[in-house]
Amino acid sequence: MSGTKGKRAEDGLRKRFLAEEEHAIDAVAGWVGHDAVRAIIERHRPRAEEIVQPIGNQLLNQTEVIRFCLHLYGLAPVEPGWVLRKGQPWQLAPGQVSVFDRVRVGFRQVIETAIGEMASAGVGVVPSWHGDRVVVGELLLLDVSWDFPSRKLAEDLQPPAIGAIMIDASGTTHRRGSGERANNNIGALRRSYERSLYGSPPRAPYAGGGTRALPESTRRRRRALAKVLERFPEATASGIYTMFGDHGVQRGGVARTAGGYLRQLLEEDEPGVKIPRPAKTTLYDDLKALDAAKPDQKLYG
Repeated sequence: MSGTKGKRAEDGLRKRFLAEEEHAIDAVAGWVGHDAVRAIIERHRPRAEEIVQPIGNQLLNQTEVIRFCLHLYGLAPVEPGWVLRKGQPWQLAPGQVSVFDRVRVGFRQVIETAIGEMASAGVGVVPSWHGDRVVVGELLLLDVSWDFPSRKLAEDLQPPAIGAIMIDASGTTHRRGSGERANNNIGALRRSYERSLYGSPPRAPYAGGGTRALPESTRRRRRALAKVLERFPEATASGIYTMFGDHGVQRGGVARTAGGYLRQLLEEDEPGVKIPRPAKTTLYDDLKALDAAKPDQKLYG
């Protein structure tokens, strides 16, 4: 994609990424200023720092703390060009490699204990949402400016988005309570990500002049009409339409008119369902598809 159209697409994608950031900040700002948050974080901070001490030389700044917390929950931040924010690889000493899994499991336990206490205290966290867990992890390891307004504090924490895209672009997940606008935004980003992975999807067959797959209801009705024509070979769309509500039957319980017989067959196909009368134009198209439309049939009314 190039030229003006490509520039518009890039600008649109950048705006959607910015919208994701704003939604995430709004979500964290809604709970990080709660009175109970600071007390819970300060109570669990010593244990958190003790657990991560073996890899402490890797957690010397906010960027590395955020990377670590994201790694704990399998999250990968991306830039608007769908480039992963990887950062520099950690150079772990052999002793750090041997204890890393223990550090990871232990620190996650502290996070999940703390976020559970927050939820019990009425803080608006979503304990099951990995993004909220990441933020709690950051709070446990960073020097937090608790006197900042909630939104400023949330901005500084650079929280993960409140929607996430599966690595193969097959779907999305959302933080509980996220609004329709946020859900639509992550859905649009997923489609963009899917195109970046696999290219644009092929056009539907009918868009290029082929045949569109028929809805199941149409296939069912045409199967029934074929049976109607076996019994009433001179049936017309107008006659079927007019007599669709006829409940009179012949000997043996078969409907006495083409319209009544079509309704009877459709009701047998879907027991207990009230079958609406098809439009006359629909019936004409059905008969035409079955090569049974009569030339004198009228389509109005």
